[in-house]
Amino acid sequence: MSTALARTARRADSTAVVMLQQLGEGLSQDLRGYEALRALLERQFHAALRHEAELMAALSAEILAQAAEMEAQRSRRRELLVALLGRAAQPSLRALLERLPAATAEPIATLRRAIERALAECKAMNLRNAQLLGEQQALMQQLLGREEHVYAER
Repeated sequence: MSTALARTARRADSTAVVMLQQLGEGLSQDLRGYEALRALLERQFHAALRHEAELMAALSAEILAQAAEMEAQRSRRRELLVALLGRAAQPSLRALLERLPAATAEPIATLRRAIERALAECKAMNLRNAQLLGEQQALMQQLLGREEHVYAER
């Protein structure tokens, strides 16, 4: 192999290593983002239980900002995956993990599993919060006489 070709190959390898490091850092950031979102959702639930409207509004804004930041991070991760896998491949962590040596793939796979668990937990918490708010809204409507009761006489 010529010296120039060897240098080009080393540069490509080092670029891939840097991108993999950035991907790992991004996944760690995602996990921290889900931890922050989980804390916000828990605070939102307790604020809803206490009927603290102002706190609920503030928490909703924080949750939206956190979700927007996480979406921006997802976009950056997608760009890295496209750069690592090429435009022809599906830009997914699964596709990348299939191509990496086991020793390189394992830390990324571990982060991916942790993120999937955190995502599932946040979805469940969000659903719980939405159900509570829906029940509270329905009760308030009944108390104010604005909603027909299911068993009301006609």
